[in-house]
Amino acid sequence: MVSDTEPAWSGETGQASWIGERLAPFNAYVVTSVVPGGFEAYARVLHPAEEPLHDGDRVVRWAEVAAWSGLPLRPSSQFHSIALPRVRPEGEAPWSSQGPHQGSLYPPDAVILAEILRDWTTTPQRCWFCVWDGYGWDGGVYLTASDGAAAAEPGSGLRPDPVPADVSGGSRVELPNRHYLLYCGPVEAALATVGLSGGHQVANLWWPQDRAWFVATEIDLAWTYVGGPGGLISQLLAETRIEALPAAPDGELSGTEDWVTARAGQTAGRLLSTGEATVTTSRGTLRATLERPGQLQPGTLLVQTVGDNGVTGSSLTRLSRRAGQDLREEISYCLARGIIELVGG
Repeated sequence: MVSDTEPAWSGETGQASWIGERLAPFNAYVVTSVVPGGFEAYARVLHPAEEPLHDGDRVVRWAEVAAWSGLPLRPSSQFHSIALPRVRPEGEAPWSSQGPHQGSLYPPDAVILAEILRDWTTTPQRCWFCVWDGYGWDGGVYLTASDGAAAAEPGSGLRPDPVPADVSGGSRVELPNRHYLLYCGPVEAALATVGLSGGHQVANLWWPQDRAWFVATEIDLAWTYVGGPGGLISQLLAETRIEALPAAPDGELSGTEDWVTARAGQTAGRLLSTGEATVTTSRGTLRATLERPGQLQPGTLLVQTVGDNGVTGSSLTRLSRRAGQDLREEISYCLARGIIELVGG
C-alpha cells in the first residue's frame, strides 16, 4: 500500500503505460519526444546558468546572461544563443561555471514548481515519479522526507528506505531510449531523491494520478518541460521566482545557432586541407587536429577546448563517414559541439 504522505518505491510500472503512446519518436527530437503530447500548453523551465549546489556562489538566471551579452532571450534560445556572443562584451561574465546543470531541475525551483502544480490537479497527494536508472542507485537508494523546502537541502530528512529487491530487480518504466525506477507520493516528493550521496537529483518525470499535467527533465538537457492546462502554463510563465519560457509541442529540443554552424563548416574545410585549425570565440578557444591514415580512410579528429572560465575539454572522435553524411558534415558537427561546450548547456 503506497502512503499518501510519504514517498515510496513502487513496482506498479503500468501507471506509466500511457506515456509512450503520447510521445513523438525519440529521433524526431521535438518537445513531445520527452513530454507527452495532447496537453493544452507547454513551457520550458530553464536551469540556472550557475547555482550554489554546483560550485556557484549565487543563482544566475539566463536573463542576466542575456543582459550581459546583449543577445535576445527567445523561446527557442539555447544557452549558447545568449552566452556566446560573436564579440566579447565589456564587463565580466556573470557566470563562471560550465553552464546550466543538465538532467536535473534546480531543487529550490522544483519546490516552487510543485507548489504551483499542486493547485492544478485533483490528486496532489498521489503522484508518480520516475528516476533514470542510469544513475547507478540500484539497491542503495534512499528516499528523503518530502516536505517541500526542507527537501531541497542536500542530506535533509534521510530515512532508511532503500529500493526494495522487487523494485530494483523488477521491471522498469520503459520509454524510448530510457528506463526508469518508479516511486509514488505527494507532489512535493519530486524532491525525494535530493541529497542522495551528496547529489541534487530531482525526479526526471512526474505526473499526478489524474494526469492533469506532466513534468519532464531529459538527462541531456539544461531545462525542464512542463505540459498542462493553459492556465497552469500562464501561471508558470508569470512566476518571477523561477525562469520559464513558452514551448511548442513540435519545437526542437535543441539546436545550433546559424553562425556557429557556419563557423564550424569553415573550420572543417581548413582541417580537411591542412590537418589543423583554431577557432577563437568570445568565450574561449578551440583547437582541432585531423589525422588521416590515407585519403580513403576518414581518420581521427582531436578537439581541445580552453574556456575563459578555466574549464578545459578534450574529445577524440574516430570519424565514420556515416551513410548519407559526408566527411565535412561529420567534422562540422563535432566542431560545432566543441564550440558550444565552451559555455556549457
